[in-house]
Amino acid sequence: MLRLWPEVCPGVQISRSRPYHKNDNRCVEQKNSTLVRAYLGQECLDTVAQTLALNQLYDRMWLYYNFFQPVMHLTEKIIPAASPGRVQRRYDQARTPFERVCATSLMSQDRQNQLVVLRDQTNPRQLRQEIYELINYIFSLPNAIPGQTEDVYQTLIAYLSPEALPWYLTLPAHEPVTRV
Repeated sequence: MLRLWPEVCPGVQISRSRPYHKNDNRCVEQKNSTLVRAYLGQECLDTVAQTLALNQLYDRMWLYYNFFQPVMHLTEKIIPAASPGRVQRRYDQARTPFERVCATSLMSQDRQNQLVVLRDQTNPRQLRQEIYELINYIFSLPNAIPGQTEDVYQTLIAYLSPEALPWYLTLPAHEPVTRV
């Protein structure tokens, strides 16, 4: 983003991730592996239709993994003096990411109540089925034709209402990317 839009936020420097240092952001990379690549593999999904379908998939995966998939966090590692090659790991109680955030004071009570209503209205089995149907749909879409250009920027704006646009789509248009 810094390379594409340096005028949007001048003076910003990368502080946590460096190019070609894969362990800088290991928690994010682990989720990319377990959530994104486990479902979609290493395929190159580069058409506008695939992008729109991926956005729908990510919205449903966000709901499923934050509301219904408990996670155990490592609390301590113990290396006994008698057997230094053995490591004992202790984990906390398994809770969903949403439950963990609710246990802190990071979220306002109104927002928390909205998310509780959303969680209660969501059927996890149906949501899981929708995720798999979207994955099948994404793989049924044709890939980009080499040498042909798609203007993703203009197409995404056509599908979204002006109020729903993320801030980065309100920036001036840039050159479309051509896949070779």
